[in-house]
Parts: sequence; C-alpha cells; structure tokens
Amino acid sequence: MSFSFFKPSRPKTPPEVAKAIKDSLNALDTKTVAEVKALEKAMEEVEKNFVTMRCMLSGDGEVEPNVEQVSQLALEISKEDVISLVVHKLPILGWEARKDLVHCWSILLKQQVDSKYCCVEYIEKHLELLDFLVVCYDNKEIALNCGNMLRECIKFPSLAQ
Repeated sequence: MSFSFFKPSRPKTPPEVAKAIKDSLNALDTKTVAEVKALEKAMEEVEKNFVTMRCMLSGDGEVEPNVEQVSQLALEISKEDVISLVVHKLPILGWEARKDLVHCWSILLKQQVDSKYCCVEYIEKHLELLDFLVVCYDNKEIALNCGNMLRECIKFPSLAQ
C-alpha cells in the first residue's frame, strides 16, 4: 500500500509549470468538458497550477523566489503561448484563479530575460490581447482583474501606445 500523500511533492521546474498551466487551461474548453464534475476538476487543476506559478514567482512566505527560475518561467510562458491562453480564459476562471493570475501578471511583465521583457514583447506581437482585456472590462465580474492587468501593461511605453 502506497502512502504517497505523506511525501512532499517534488518542486516543478519552470517548463513543467508552464506546460501544466497550458494543459489545464486547454482542458477548460467547453468542447472537451462534457459534464459538471469534469469542469470542476479542470478548474481545480487550473487553480492549483496558478498557485504553483505564484509561489515560484513570489515565494511562499518562508522561501524567497529563485531569480533564475522566475526568469525561466517568464520565458517559457511566452514561448508556450500561455499568455494568450490565460487572457482568453480569464472570463471563465474562478475568483481565486483570477486573483492569482493578476498577481503573477504584474511579476511576469516586469521580468527581464537577457535585458528584454519577454512577456511584454509577446504582448506587443499580439496586441489583440489588450483589445480583449478592454472588451472584457465591460464584464462586471472580471472588470477589476482586467483593469489591473491593463494598468500593469500601460507601465510599458510600447504597450501604452
């Protein structure tokens, strides 16, 4: 008999976190989610992955974030098109997931990799994401989240234009 719940889970690497977030967000597609239980399970997985990302980006209160891991995560999230996915899935995410996402968004945008802001560059190449956030601002449930994300974006001159 295995007592795996007593073992601490091994820390995930940035590429694993980016892939887990991408996979869990893709699992939220209404075409693949046939029943309520499956949707709830998919939502829990998304929230769990966002908490993992938040801990990796800002630490967990006891341990400071690893600067190299933060940079690598920002790079992986840009490379794997996770930014586009989180923006488009924002309206269907739960409150906790949205809160964690906004916190991570501000850290990711400010993250420099090789003297470049890789997440900002990704958004520059996909300006429709900013348009989507502006449109979603009309939705009362996510207006605060969209507003905070847009506010973070306009701190960068290339995104404010």
